[in-house]
Amino acid sequence: MSVVMYMLSPYLMQALLAASIASVVTAVVGCFTVLRGLSSMGAAIAHTALAGAVAGYLAGAPPYIGGAIAAALFSLAVADIGLKEKGRMETIIGMSFGFTTAIAVLLIAMTSEYMVVAWRFLVGDVLGVSMREVSVLALATAATISAIALAYKELKFITFDFEVAEAMGLNVRLYHYLMLTLIALASAVCLRVVGSILTVVFLVAPAAAAYQLTHTLERMMLLSVAFSLASATAGVLLAVPLNLPPSALGGVIASLLYFTSVAYSYKARVCEKCARQFRIAKEGVPR
Repeated sequence: MSVVMYMLSPYLMQALLAASIASVVTAVVGCFTVLRGLSSMGAAIAHTALAGAVAGYLAGAPPYIGGAIAAALFSLAVADIGLKEKGRMETIIGMSFGFTTAIAVLLIAMTSEYMVVAWRFLVGDVLGVSMREVSVLALATAATISAIALAYKELKFITFDFEVAEAMGLNVRLYHYLMLTLIALASAVCLRVVGSILTVVFLVAPAAAAYQLTHTLERMMLLSVAFSLASATAGVLLAVPLNLPPSALGGVIASLLYFTSVAYSYKARVCEKCARQFRIAKEGVPR
């Protein structure tokens, strides 16, 4: 009976709405994250957003504001350093990842509701989101999608050929900053829904799965959104019957979709066939 009441409750509809909105913004932004090779950067941004969110919570401000400010400042700073000294990018991201995570843990330890706050920001609590938080999530998502739509050609250009875009006079620095700011915004607003740990999964897994199955950015985005929506929805619907965290279930499902797409990737099979034919042409002996 409790499961039936849960399936019919307005809280479920609210949780499904929040999960759907979060999955859309992470799926779209995740496509650029994966294609630009910024997955590790996305992870560092998510943990910086965690530190900012906890700081905002301690200061009595909305956590998503603190998370968005911290993540945006961090992403812009690292982006600036990365453009000037590309060889140090991975080192800076690695150090920043550990530093911001340590700051977040220290801030969480300073709260009176230690375990509650830790669980809320690390794993998320989609079943406990309020309509105000859903509204903020929807506004942030609308702003992010609108920015991508307005700068779509430029973002696509620097995604596939950064050097050529720069050589043709495009302000690559501006659009690089914009892209990282959008990743920061998506990470910050999704903290409440899926937590900092699983934000990275939803940023990367659906987009990476879609990448295995298509050759165009537009189709990749559509597939990424479909995979992300399916994972998030299934996680929420199965949470109470299985007595498990919805965000963790969604993260596992999204990851399984990725592993399945890798196993059955048409793109990988075509590349393998081309490589085999190249070896035959070069060596004259089939293998």
